[in-house]
Amino acid sequence: MRKEFEQMIINNQGRIRYIASRYSHEGEFDDMYQEILLQLWRSFESFSGESKQETWVYKVALNTACTFARVAIKIKEIKQSPLHQSIQELLPPQENCQADILNRFMDSLSDTDASLLMMYLDGLSSDDSAKVLGISSNAVRSRIKRIKNEFESKYIGD
Repeated sequence: MRKEFEQMIINNQGRIRYIASRYSHEGEFDDMYQEILLQLWRSFESFSGESKQETWVYKVALNTACTFARVAIKIKEIKQSPLHQSIQELLPPQENCQADILNRFMDSLSDTDASLLMMYLDGLSSDDSAKVLGISSNAVRSRIKRIKNEFESKYIGD
């Protein structure tokens, strides 16, 4: 089954990339692309062949992209809502709480960098993180170093 799935991805690479790029917002392409691949993998066994494989790929990819985009929009709307901002203002500042500091910092990062930081904190190797994000191990190490420097300059100082 793995070989057939890999061949299907190779045959439909352009379609999948186009859908991910068309429906993703800035910095979300890699996440959406990975989500589409995940959904294709999860539903691959259920492909019965009643339609052409390309049609099925489009259907799964478009449904995944639309769902992904709706969720991303909802999250952004919630964070920008006056109610969310009012609640944030009412909460007492907890500068000494490490989890709050980390959450604030992660909110300031792009989705990709926040995902990368989570993987780093979970102990994933740069090779494993690179595979998840579809970038090179060197790029992962470089981004981690930049993220660490950014955190240090924001929260630790000189």
